[in-house]
Amino acid sequence: MSLVAAAAGVAAWVAFRNRHALRGRGAAAPVTAEPPRWMPYRWVYPRTRRFGWFRAIPKWVRTAAKLTALALIVGWNTHPVLTVLAAVVVGGLGVYGAHLTRERRAHFRNLVVPLWITVAGMLRVPEGESIREWLRVPYRLESEGARVELRIPRDFRGTDMERHEITALMERRLPGEWEADWDWGAFRLILKHPPAPPKFVAFADVVAQLMRSPEARPLVGLGTRSDGVHGDFDQEAPHWALSMGTGAGKSTFLRVVISQLARHTGKPGGVEHIDICDPKRISLNCFRGVPGIDIHKTAEAWVRCIQEFRFEMERRYEVLDGNEKAEFPRRFLVIEEMNSFTRLIQEWWNSIREKSDPRTPPVMNDLSFILNQGRQAKMHVLSIFQQMNARAAGGSEARDQYGMKVLARFSPAAWNMLVGTYPRPKSSRHPGRAIVMVGDDQRTIQMIYMSPEEAREFALNGRAPVDSAAPSPRTSLNKPATSLPGSTPGFVPGQSPDITGRNGHAAGVAEGDENGRPVLRPVPSPEPEPAPEPIIGLKEAAEFLGMEWEAFKKARQRDAIPGEFRRGASPAWMPEDLTEWHLNRPRAGARTLKEGAAS
Repeated sequence: MSLVAAAAGVAAWVAFRNRHALRGRGAAAPVTAEPPRWMPYRWVYPRTRRFGWFRAIPKWVRTAAKLTALALIVGWNTHPVLTVLAAVVVGGLGVYGAHLTRERRAHFRNLVVPLWITVAGMLRVPEGESIREWLRVPYRLESEGARVELRIPRDFRGTDMERHEITALMERRLPGEWEADWDWGAFRLILKHPPAPPKFVAFADVVAQLMRSPEARPLVGLGTRSDGVHGDFDQEAPHWALSMGTGAGKSTFLRVVISQLARHTGKPGGVEHIDICDPKRISLNCFRGVPGIDIHKTAEAWVRCIQEFRFEMERRYEVLDGNEKAEFPRRFLVIEEMNSFTRLIQEWWNSIREKSDPRTPPVMNDLSFILNQGRQAKMHVLSIFQQMNARAAGGSEARDQYGMKVLARFSPAAWNMLVGTYPRPKSSRHPGRAIVMVGDDQRTIQMIYMSPEEAREFALNGRAPVDSAAPSPRTSLNKPATSLPGSTPGFVPGQSPDITGRNGHAAGVAEGDENGRPVLRPVPSPEPEPAPEPIIGLKEAAEFLGMEWEAFKKARQRDAIPGEFRRGASPAWMPEDLTEWHLNRPRAGARTLKEGAAS
């Protein structure tokens, strides 16, 4: 009886497949129909002949479905109980398999399908074709041997522009760098990864390239095939930002860029001045005394520096208003550890502001104006972040003004905030490896290692160092006698342009002359501060930070303090290392950003 039922089932299936021939008719009329709602990626398949979408399903899926239906028919007529148990087991395995392959299915849904929809139109591929028969994109795209293949119709005779558009689209949608090869023998477009950048780049390896680099296009590293990768302050990005985790090489990157810029200080049409705001106080001391460079280490000095920087920008626009062809030397504002910088500026402002003053420090508005308007006046900003979130950058609008972003040891949340493309490349743990983003362009580089001694010698360029200004005192939270103004009016024509602090003094702001115009006056350098003494022992460190001894001990165990050393049997730290660690350490109960969340 069971064999009869099985045979009847098979016969019914064969009759259904050949129903048109049994009726003596040819192929079915071209009646359009939509795929059923249960169809995976239903929106991908166009309207076509009835059941025409069925052939878009992979062949192995169709074969498995047929065999499963036949097995259920036979099994139900022979051993119903065993058939039910087998169906439960197989269904459970199917659910578990679907769980294991969810990332691959997301890869197909979020990357392959949208890419195919765009490319199919450019290649004029007939509707209803199977994606997998035309486009193969491996799941592990970051592996060195990854290979993407796109089948080309044999009647496709695209122009050079069309082929370039297809290649550019594929390279832009896929993470990492790719090289395209049009194989007209096999009618395929093949994309492969180029050779990786070198594992290590020393200063001696690229010193000739560094010496040839103009001030507008400093060398930032070596890319694939060891070719030099340059930034461009004129054409691509007037302002740069680095978003790098701890130990990724932020200070080394800055040494490379600043040393190239400093070689052009004092030259006509070169670099006029470089201001460095350094909350860490020790990161860029190798440039102390280099002509054309001032290093500012306190909140008061940072505010004066940024206000004066905006004054000079507005003076240049006054000149441009009278002469649109006027040319200016470049000026640079470098802000190291922007996350700490923003917190310290906010603490300083909270300590001096009145009830009627705004909560946001006015100097952050000055920085935002510089980012918005600095390009044409050749006023450039380089900011360094541990994570470039909106709070540290002064708002999402200010963050978007950084045209070139360099990312290394970044978190998924950082990539989603700054770039947002899918799929997200994995952050390399290789020392010195970084990704340079300019718009949609993505370059993987190996940063140059330059020691502080090499950076200083290269920046001096044979010149004698000048007497550096005395080091500024530790950031004071005491309110000064007169607070610095928050909004800065522009310069007037005829005002002396020599306000850049090249004499070693910061530029201050007076109340104004009898006509209400701003007048700059030099601010005397503060008294030198004696070298700080190390803090020895857990209890002394806890007292210095204002923490309980047990709380400090547990926090130190959770998050190691950079720069820790030993004095006898006790651990010791320099005060600036403890302060920076205390500002940046994760707080108990703080919520971390979910993957994909943006500030």
